Amino acid sequence: MFQAILVFVALLAVSRADCNLNCPVGEACYSSSKEVMDCMTSIPFNKEWATATVDVLAQSLANYGFLALYHNTGPPYVTKVDIMYELAETQSMVNSGAFASDMDFQDHVMDLIQLTEDAHTRYQKPVCYNAVFLQPFALDMRVPVSEEAGTTSVQEEPRAYMTRNLYTDQYLLQFPDSPIEQLLGQEVTLFNGLEVTTFLSDWADTHETRSNNRGVRFNVAVRSFLFQSAIQYNVHGLDSTALKVTLANDAGSFELPWLASYQAGLGDVDYCAAVDPDAVSARLQSGKQVVPPPNPLLHPELLSPPVPLTQERLTRGPDTKSGLRGSPDTKTHARTVIVPADSASTVSCFIQQQNAPVSGVENVLVMKVASFAPDDFRAFLQDVETCITTDYDLMVIDVMQNGGGIVCLGLRLLQLLVEDYNQDPSLVQMNYDLPHSPLMDQYIETVNSNEGYINLETGEPYADGKAYYYGRNVTMGGVEHQRTNYFALDCSDFEKLPIGFKPKKFLSPDRLLMLTDGTCGSTCACFTKIPQEHGKATLVGVGGLWEEAFDVSSFAGGFVSNPDVMADIASESGINNFPAFKTNQHWQFDWAIWYSQKFPTRPAQFVVTEPDFREAFWGFPHAAVDPAVTTDMVSSLYDRVIDSAVARLAETNAN
Repeated sequence: MFQAILVFVALLAVSRADCNLNCPVGEACYSSSKEVMDCMTSIPFNKEWATATVDVLAQSLANYGFLALYHNTGPPYVTKVDIMYELAETQSMVNSGAFASDMDFQDHVMDLIQLTEDAHTRYQKPVCYNAVFLQPFALDMRVPVSEEAGTTSVQEEPRAYMTRNLYTDQYLLQFPDSPIEQLLGQEVTLFNGLEVTTFLSDWADTHETRSNNRGVRFNVAVRSFLFQSAIQYNVHGLDSTALKVTLANDAGSFELPWLASYQAGLGDVDYCAAVDPDAVSARLQSGKQVVPPPNPLLHPELLSPPVPLTQERLTRGPDTKSGLRGSPDTKTHARTVIVPADSASTVSCFIQQQNAPVSGVENVLVMKVASFAPDDFRAFLQDVETCITTDYDLMVIDVMQNGGGIVCLGLRLLQLLVEDYNQDPSLVQMNYDLPHSPLMDQYIETVNSNEGYINLETGEPYADGKAYYYGRNVTMGGVEHQRTNYFALDCSDFEKLPIGFKPKKFLSPDRLLMLTDGTCGSTCACFTKIPQEHGKATLVGVGGLWEEAFDVSSFAGGFVSNPDVMADIASESGINNFPAFKTNQHWQFDWAIWYSQKFPTRPAQFVVTEPDFREAFWGFPHAAVDPAVTTDMVSSLYDRVIDSAVARLAETNAN
């Protein structure tokens, strides 16, 4: 106890050594990027903290589903990294004092994990790094519209225009002489002397973990590069280098320094440290204010939920005078809300009156599925029931920016939409497996749990843990190792919901459209890849690197784990020394692997599933952009997707 108090007092002495920024709890404050960076780099390197971090990562990753494969994933992505070797090298650097500050260490770890380009496997810095480096504009990217044809051309490369974001005015308060106002609406061709598309793609390749597909990473970078969270990204150098923006038509180049937003606890060691009851007690006894525990509202989730659409603007149709789209002739259609965008579930929908008799489309159901992780999955399914009991001839399911959730919920939605799946739910079952590890070996021998996993040969749960666990000798990435037998998840309880409901109609694949930006991941990846591989739906991909390969989903790795789960498994196995972080960073990793049905020996995450059609669209909702603006953009996208589908159906009917 006495030692703990001494350590805590020592930490207090250095917790704010070179940081003079303070911000009220729950508020956002602003300063120069240099002052904020100085605060973060003032956090001293702590060998004990770093060693604990490496230990947790190493023992967690012994259970990583892709640990062997990443030695050499082969095509199409050809990633080569020996993660355990890199962690051992990191520990050597810790021992030799190679890190000048805790931030240097944190960025090194983030860069290592980023090599996996796997959003299921993510590391985020502790809360004391809660700052965002931002620019005063967003990008409005679009492919020019042909004045004669009234359509975009795949021969044209996307152009980028600077548009106002939610921080433009705040930026001018910090930098009153900034030329940003005169730059808004202008086409930008270069960032730091490099073509915009190339620049963003390069940045995404070294910073984004959302996908192993370059086009999908690019979609994320269109927004995230201009709004970089220090918790989520390596922001090294943003304090000393302004962003050089070069405009089209020789309109000049301008340098825009980065503005930094920060919140309470920035650069404060107390906010970094994991909760220590003894240390809190010592501070209370000393009469000093107790630093509040990290506020989860100030710490973004590993995958932030998508920004919601604005219901009023969505249902009235796009604002054609906004200047944010290439076509001034965008049509509007009458829309009737069925489930509003602010519904308690993550499902919303409306009916659009299309009145296209030649194609047989009078009404279109547009259903947004923002996430498969609702607070109440029954409310989710009830809203789905409400949506699909309406009268429609064509359906568009928007899963853009859907980061996944409950696997069985995604599979149940497929069964409610596709007749074959409804009649035979086993068609959507997926092949999973887990790698062997010393921890799991001990768990199976001690607990012998079957986890409720289904034997794919019998359709019944495995009798015990050993029946599924002692499975196969496999070589992945050139590494021979042991893996479990294939298994499926038991979703039988979900298959009974909604209670007593039977869909009144099912659509043919050319009338069931799924709209994705490629960041549709985890459960959402199952939701899109399964019908795509079976030919049960039409996949429409948006954005990406124009005219390059694109995937309909990302991080289709299966399901994740984290140190808390591993510690529970260790405890049940009689092992009480699974390591714990000494700081409050977030960390998760891909545990079970899901295999493609089309290519059964390949993990689905490494199978490119191209969309059937592409749309030139990069107007993704984001926390830095006015949701009314992005709702207009998405609304216009819906019209284009529907019009294209109606035209294809009309052509088919004519033939």
